[in-house]
Amino acid sequence: MRDAVRRTAVVGAAIAALAALNTTPASAVTPAGICGSGYVEIDSRTLQNSSTVLARIHLLYNAANGNNCVVTLHSAATEGFAVPTGAWLTVQGSATKKDQRTYTSYAGPVRAYAAGRCVSWGGMIEAGVGTYTYTSPWEHCG
Repeated sequence: MRDAVRRTAVVGAAIAALAALNTTPASAVTPAGICGSGYVEIDSRTLQNSSTVLARIHLLYNAANGNNCVVTLHSAATEGFAVPTGAWLTVQGSATKKDQRTYTSYAGPVRAYAAGRCVSWGGMIEAGVGTYTYTSPWEHCG
């Protein structure tokens, strides 16, 4: 009987430890979850080669604090592969903020205060023999 109680305690502790590691798969991650509470997606762009979606760049806005947020999420085709991935955001009149390194699931969040100003946003992913990039014009003003 004591062995059964000990085993139950050990299994319970192992489950709690795994939960504490937050082992949610990257495919379950959302742009709003990455940017944080109050962010709503206002635009997005797909990065793909001729036939395969490689990543999607998401632009979000938080009306409560006036911040924009950019995240580049790997697609199912690139998730789990360590490849150069980037996200960037420029508020008109300010320097560009960028997160660009080797990632297995997403780059970002890149946040900046942009209430009442235009933004240029974008991202990139390097996959196979190519680098796929998008940078928006000045837009989403106000």
